[in-house]
Amino acid sequence: MKSKLSLSLFYHQLLANFFLTLVISSSYLKFAPDTHLASEWLFSRLAFISNFGLIYILLGGGLLILFKIIPYKIFSHIISISIFSLSNIMLLIDTIIFKLYRFHINSLVWNILISEGSSDSIVLGQSTLISFMAYVFFIILFQIGVVLFHAKMTSTSMFKLESVFPLKYFFIILFVINLFDKSTYAYADLTNKTHITRYAKLFPLYQPLTIKKVAKQWGYNINQEMYFDLNKPNGVLNYPLKKLEFPSTKNKPNIIIITIDSWRYDMVNEQVSPNIYSFSKNSWVYNNHYSGGNSTRFGLFSMFYGIYGSYWHTILSERVEPVFMKSLRDLNYNIGIWSSTELSWPEFRKTAFIGVPNKIFDKIPGIGAKERDKKQPKLFDAWLDSIPKDKPFFSFLLLDAPHEPYSYPNEFVKFKPTAKEINYMELDKHSDLKPFLNHYKNAVFYDDYVVGELINNLKKKNLLDNTIIMITGDHGAEFYENGFWGHNSAFTKEQIKVPFILYIPKEKPKTIDLKTSHFDIVPTLLEILKCSSPTENYSFGVSLLSNDLASRSFIVSSGWNESAIINDNATLVFSTESYNMNTFELRDQNYEMKQSKEYNKYFKLTDINQVVMNMGKFLK
Repeated sequence: MKSKLSLSLFYHQLLANFFLTLVISSSYLKFAPDTHLASEWLFSRLAFISNFGLIYILLGGGLLILFKIIPYKIFSHIISISIFSLSNIMLLIDTIIFKLYRFHINSLVWNILISEGSSDSIVLGQSTLISFMAYVFFIILFQIGVVLFHAKMTSTSMFKLESVFPLKYFFIILFVINLFDKSTYAYADLTNKTHITRYAKLFPLYQPLTIKKVAKQWGYNINQEMYFDLNKPNGVLNYPLKKLEFPSTKNKPNIIIITIDSWRYDMVNEQVSPNIYSFSKNSWVYNNHYSGGNSTRFGLFSMFYGIYGSYWHTILSERVEPVFMKSLRDLNYNIGIWSSTELSWPEFRKTAFIGVPNKIFDKIPGIGAKERDKKQPKLFDAWLDSIPKDKPFFSFLLLDAPHEPYSYPNEFVKFKPTAKEINYMELDKHSDLKPFLNHYKNAVFYDDYVVGELINNLKKKNLLDNTIIMITGDHGAEFYENGFWGHNSAFTKEQIKVPFILYIPKEKPKTIDLKTSHFDIVPTLLEILKCSSPTENYSFGVSLLSNDLASRSFIVSSGWNESAIINDNATLVFSTESYNMNTFELRDQNYEMKQSKEYNKYFKLTDINQVVMNMGKFLK
């Protein structure tokens, strides 16, 4: 029993699983940029084989070493089957994530899996789980089939594959393809041929080869036409730059911010949001408003801090409170924070609301967002009755029903046909998307009812005469309008453009079409609170009450590892992990990929430099 794993069996396992991996991962090629260049098409296919070939070279070599250590044949079989199965299952998961969100398994995914309170973000329906388990069963059955096939071959006179095509040839071919792939990429990177380098994001664990530093040392004249070296900001947080000043602490208004999760810009109308639409007729309506992020984390971060999402990790590590929330505490406001999803993930208990841990109500009982959202008006109303009346109050309410998987009572099924459940294994841009969009619209319709209840309760208490009310979304939601799903995957208008309604007592209603952002919320509220400190000391936004909006030429939005500069003509997406602007994506108004070298047709270099400087502004 101490015989090692048969090399013949291992060879069959390695080769069979390599081709299984290519079959599973072929879905990545569906998202390759459209091209008419034969050279680009050829590179993408060779890079595809090279990427997974390199993985199998490392995997095969590692297993061979491991098998020399393990003395028992049965253990070797179990380990090899388990590793090959697990690697292909992980690949399957990655293809699903990439299909929906255009990123691979990364630190964000692990953050979701290991963080307390993240379960609300990963609710999967029964159909998805059944389909996924069917694929998993096939992968495991495939491994057993390979072992049985090998046993059949060795017990008969069938030819032995390894004698016709030795294992070393398999590794040699993969090595040659890798050599071609890496050298081609290095040359493309050196000469700024972004139609080649953009494929680095397409495949998981792809390892690009760059030689710019070496080439520069050898005297090669590197074309700097579109190379922006965005030095990664480092240092201790310096936020705000100076302490905020409030000359007067008297006659402060009440403030309420109502945020509807995933509420996108085109959902404010009489059909989908009738109560909010009616309320907006007595408010200031901003028709061109953008969230500072394509997810709840960065949307709310921009709302409460007024600075770029690139500061998130520093803020989180240093546990720094927003100047707005600190100002409310200093001004002796009653504070109440309500949320239908736990604020431990994203980590708002450690960031935005770290200064008010006893004022957070995010453990609302109920199964699903529909039950928890329904209870918010009564809970909020009871809280208003309980607080001292000699102090103003600030309240933030987060409603969650329009977030996937979308939740609402049966009586709110207004838009039909409606998908009862989303099978993410089968979902793609060719699916019939109307039932899913209707599913989402019904959830928005339901939360509009909840907001209507909140507003009616305020009217009954005669609070509208002294209460500033903001109604907005943390981010939007996309249904493959631009080739993406949900949110957190791109900077399309469906994902980051949101409604924004500002109610100011005794102010005449009006409509504003200028470009505005969540970064403007803190400056606006601090102006209302009569803060005398310059806005630039604590925010990248401007007050929505000022005349500075007309001069704004761009806005910024952030995701987990990317940020985007957005103007009327295009979107420039760049990494906030590498901070290498040479790898940016340039997309037009329709979010179609453009040649990066054309960036100067769409963006002013001064705007790009301003964003670069801002990313280090609040560090010292």
